[in-house]
Amino acid sequence: MSTDALKGNRTFDIDYDNDVFLKDGKPFTYMSGEIHYFRIPRIYWEDRLKKVQAAGFNAISTYVEWSLHEPSPSVYHFTAEADIVEFIRIAERLGLLVILRPGPYICAERDLGGYPAWLLTVNPKMQFRTSDPSHTFFVSRWFKMLWGQLQPMLYGNGGPVIMVQVENEYGSYPVHDLNYLLWLRDLYRSYVGNAAVLFTTDGPDTQFVNRGKIPGVLSTIDFGPVSTSPAKLFEPLRKIQPKGPLVNSEFYVGWLTYWGEEFSRSSIPPILKTMKDMIALNISFNCYMIHGGTNFGFTSGSGSSKHYQADITSYDYDAPISEAGDLTDKYFAIKDLIAGEKNTSNNKNEEKETPKGDYGEVQLKPLISLLKSPIGRDPVYTLFPITMEAIAERYGFIAYTTTIPYETQDPSVLQVNVRDRAQVLINEVEVSVLQYTVINETPLPSDVTKGKKLTILVENMGRRNYNLLSDCTKGIISNATLDGKLLQNWSIVGYPLTFDNISRLDKYARGSIMSPSVNFPDPSPAFPAFYTGTLNLPEDEPAQDTFLDMTGWGKGVVFINNHNMGRYWHIGPQRTLYIPKIYLLDYPHKNRIMILELHFTAPNQTVRFISKPLLSLKDKYDEPKVLSKSASRSKWSLSSLRSKSQKDVEK
Repeated sequence: MSTDALKGNRTFDIDYDNDVFLKDGKPFTYMSGEIHYFRIPRIYWEDRLKKVQAAGFNAISTYVEWSLHEPSPSVYHFTAEADIVEFIRIAERLGLLVILRPGPYICAERDLGGYPAWLLTVNPKMQFRTSDPSHTFFVSRWFKMLWGQLQPMLYGNGGPVIMVQVENEYGSYPVHDLNYLLWLRDLYRSYVGNAAVLFTTDGPDTQFVNRGKIPGVLSTIDFGPVSTSPAKLFEPLRKIQPKGPLVNSEFYVGWLTYWGEEFSRSSIPPILKTMKDMIALNISFNCYMIHGGTNFGFTSGSGSSKHYQADITSYDYDAPISEAGDLTDKYFAIKDLIAGEKNTSNNKNEEKETPKGDYGEVQLKPLISLLKSPIGRDPVYTLFPITMEAIAERYGFIAYTTTIPYETQDPSVLQVNVRDRAQVLINEVEVSVLQYTVINETPLPSDVTKGKKLTILVENMGRRNYNLLSDCTKGIISNATLDGKLLQNWSIVGYPLTFDNISRLDKYARGSIMSPSVNFPDPSPAFPAFYTGTLNLPEDEPAQDTFLDMTGWGKGVVFINNHNMGRYWHIGPQRTLYIPKIYLLDYPHKNRIMILELHFTAPNQTVRFISKPLLSLKDKYDEPKVLSKSASRSKWSLSSLRSKSQKDVEK
């Protein structure tokens, strides 16, 4: 029989009368693991997928991140780390089926829930996740490009994709735009047809399921380990969808972590109990996450609560396969359970941990203050402050500078609303810190007088990834006042810290290009400041994955060979950044380390490459215990800027 004929006989659909999926006409239940290609270096895709397959799963699930694939309007990226088709093909070669979740909203603890931030430049008032025409226009354009790549991957077309999710937990929000859901369903159908099953996912609550349900689309729910029977969690769903297969589309085997919290961990026995019960009830499920990976660069999002909460760089998620791809006790427990339930052999010969590099300390040296560095964008001049997106910036930092035009009071009070966190500087010396939803006003020192330069340097720490994504613009989001009087005439400079930005700064540091206005290096730059150093790997071995320990440093961003590895922050819990070997150069090449530090350095201005992650506030690894003198002299207290929960963690 020809290949085309075989493909023509492939079907994946639903037998509603018998509450089952039918794969090629036969009842089918899937056990899936969630794994995101956009959080994993491409060289590790096959390794991670093999580990999922070896655990006994017959499918994987992944979101599709729009912002990765269309980083600028009409500029599309489907190669290298964005080659989603190759990721799917690797899964197929390993015998894994695929569940796709293209959103366009994906949450996923990613900046703007996976939407590209340039949409906020096009229309800062865009109503995401609705039938707002400015929103649906770009979704339609994006899907046309995306599905041109993905249609051959659908099961009915010969590929491994059996399920395609429409939107994501739409029922969690009180705004219910049914017209949008119907429009999105029809858009999906125009590309998917009958080649895969469309489904929705919502929490196990009657209101959630009812608001998220789309006529003609299978409804599923999500929940973590429970002490009761999982069947009870499906009772709200059965009131709305009496027939059809039961699916837990996000079975939480770990959980996310915000800066300032303790690292989230999940107990293994409740996970095993609920998994065992779901298997016995023929419930299909997807373990979220089976492998979390890393939010490299500025891709982390933020939560939605009373206080702004930014996601940490690591997306380890306490998953069965660790951030660095190592196999945990949770992994082996789940593997044993699946083998026992499926009555299959259990190969226990896997290597639990891959070798890691313990490369030791690297001495860093000051390079230049951020505000004096020649990598800022050209200034934009405005009467009043405008947002980052209004000047076509998306990530990184943005500096607002004005001259104080009048004599000030004593004490003088600055009031301004920022997203997300701002350093207040007088003549480029820090005097205070502001933070979104925590503090929007601050007294200034008595020597702040007329004619001095006021700079408000705002850090975008990650746009909201949850809820309706309103109010996600960054920078200064209101007028600024000093002693109740409006401040005007601002110079605005963006510092996006792209690969090209940092590469250029590195060339200045090495003297390969000269700056006409800045002398490199500056031996005592004002914070925020760049620090640089080099790492030579051992002569007799290739590069290995490693972890960069930032204990003792304040808050900032790390670049390895000009690649953005992500943010660090001394409030924790994360103190190490995962450095995959793909970003390191073998001997005799020098690895260039560059750090943007916002507040203070470690006492000896060193960092250390170690072989173990420090993701918990309780983790130990011969850490320094003393902060630098510059930290102790600081005129402000971080603890005063944090929510109560963050203070409690630090105690």
